[in-house]
Amino acid sequence: MPSLPAATRAIVAGVATASQLTIPLPVAQPGAEPEGTLADKLCRLLEQRGRPLEVGHVASQLLHLTRCPVRLQRRLVGEIIERDGRLAWIGRDLVGLAPAGWHTSPVEQATFCIVDIETTGGSPGRGRVTEIGAVRMHGLEPVERFQTLVDPGRPIPDSIRSLTGITDEMVAGQPSIETAIVDFAEFAGSDVLVAHNAPFDLRFLNYERRRAEGRYFTQPWLDTLVLARRLLNGRAGGHDLATLARWAGTRVQPAHRALPDAEATAELLAAFLDMLRERGIDTLARVVSMAGLRGARHAYKLALAEDLPTAPGVYLMRNRAGEALYVGKATNLRRRVRSYFGPNGKHSRLIGRALESLDRVDFEVCGSDFEALLRESVLLRELRPPCNRRGLGTGGRYLKLTVKEELPRLYVTGRAGEDGAAYFGPIRSDRLARDAVAVIAELFGLRQCHPVCRPGAPGAPACGGPCSGGDPEGYRAAAAEVERLLAGDHAALGRLAPRIAEAFRDGRLPAGEEGEQAVRTVVSSLAALARVRRAAARSAVLVERAPEPDSAVAFFVGAGRVLGTEQLTRRRWRATSRRALGEVRAAERSPDALSGGGLEEALLVEDRLRDLGRSTRVVRLGPDWNEDTALEDVRRAVRSVIPAAA
Repeated sequence: MPSLPAATRAIVAGVATASQLTIPLPVAQPGAEPEGTLADKLCRLLEQRGRPLEVGHVASQLLHLTRCPVRLQRRLVGEIIERDGRLAWIGRDLVGLAPAGWHTSPVEQATFCIVDIETTGGSPGRGRVTEIGAVRMHGLEPVERFQTLVDPGRPIPDSIRSLTGITDEMVAGQPSIETAIVDFAEFAGSDVLVAHNAPFDLRFLNYERRRAEGRYFTQPWLDTLVLARRLLNGRAGGHDLATLARWAGTRVQPAHRALPDAEATAELLAAFLDMLRERGIDTLARVVSMAGLRGARHAYKLALAEDLPTAPGVYLMRNRAGEALYVGKATNLRRRVRSYFGPNGKHSRLIGRALESLDRVDFEVCGSDFEALLRESVLLRELRPPCNRRGLGTGGRYLKLTVKEELPRLYVTGRAGEDGAAYFGPIRSDRLARDAVAVIAELFGLRQCHPVCRPGAPGAPACGGPCSGGDPEGYRAAAAEVERLLAGDHAALGRLAPRIAEAFRDGRLPAGEEGEQAVRTVVSSLAALARVRRAAARSAVLVERAPEPDSAVAFFVGAGRVLGTEQLTRRRWRATSRRALGEVRAAERSPDALSGGGLEEALLVEDRLRDLGRSTRVVRLGPDWNEDTALEDVRRAVRSVIPAAA
């Protein structure tokens, strides 16, 4: 392997040791106003926003770093935090204002708000809160309590009534969740929140507070379930609250009611804090660092996903101004969006940027996964969201061969015209198109110079064309061979391999990796052109199961375009399908050139057909397809998707 230049080695070494560097940050000069320091600016920023901020947001707003690895962002922001006791890491990669005594006060002097809730189900939005109970603990002793029943606005399921003892009569006339959550938020203040299996309580509380106030509980959280797993190693015989309470010998026993469960959790927390102090973990900052909620740094925004349906569709992440940040599609909208905030969520830098600015998630329900895919493609072209990478390319690039010129040229252009030239494409990758033209021109000796250049013209540049003494007839024959090759002629494709071998022998293609890459470029470009030709000529019917029972959605494709979607049933399908097939026939008689959105749609159809293979859900319409046969195939496809009635 050749040695790297000195400058390149220096860059690589610098990146590899970035985590070990001490990067000097500006410090206040004698006589300077205190508010001019980076720490003061960060404090003001946090006060203005009223919540902790993601490290990437701080790096961009305070340090003006927009293209910086997260690890380096954390290092830079961490140096600011470590120099000022007013600042703290609040959870993973969240920066916030430190509570009083965060770094130095003993943990036994800290204040905690231990909370428990009862609900009608396990999912916010679908389940509703029926009770909130909380205990404020200071000096490891309870000092204040909060308890309220909540009217869920719907009947309480029998299973929940038998578990909790909370009945419809008990919650009738009690505060609504909109009132109760505001009262609880006032009680909790900025205390560190504690719960057993805290993500469950956090999801409900953040969901309801966002609905009521447009805000979240973003202070630090502790999870006694996490503490039990880390400190006990199974010695208690289980990690549920009742088992742990028996192990700890708490005065209050859990009873599936909010306040008793919160009181039992408070006693359990006191026992765990004693164990942590024995291990030297004796400040609030160290306790939260060791046992705070793990997972995605945007986990508190999980509330944004709770109202999404479980149907297929597209989702749009928007910022506070309503601007689209990211567009995606999903077979299950709720599950897909929730995955961004889970403990195992790993995302690209662009997705991370979207999550930092995310304020709401809009969605559109679609009839099927394929319809969602098509709709996503349309929205990407219309909105061009900054955090999407896929699907935002141009309408593709064409290879243009000027066959009407005396000495044809091959070059890349943005659109096909009606000038007598031969156009091939489009190819979605501009780089592939340009590299392919360069290699093909070299293989076949085509000129790439200006059209006014003529043999013997004064100042004509030296090139491989007839201008420099070549054979015009042989040149035109080579150009005709290129036209056949790009059009997919099988004989021309068969003659390509010997030509490539000859180019390697005479040195026009270099040996080694560079020459192999040139061959891959030609093969890839020809494959892309063949795929576009297939897509542009494709006619088919794709049948998928509809969300509604006993129905199917049929996509009618003609000349590469989705001409329409129709909802069919086992009984009602013939008349609708006959009319739609007539539209397919008309599109085949007058096909439009593919470009932009048409190209994307045609390639999506082609990919879908490839994935489905010989599935009975697909009706492939060949060049000479017969309407009666096609109708019978549609009938079979519909019946394969919709099960027969029992």
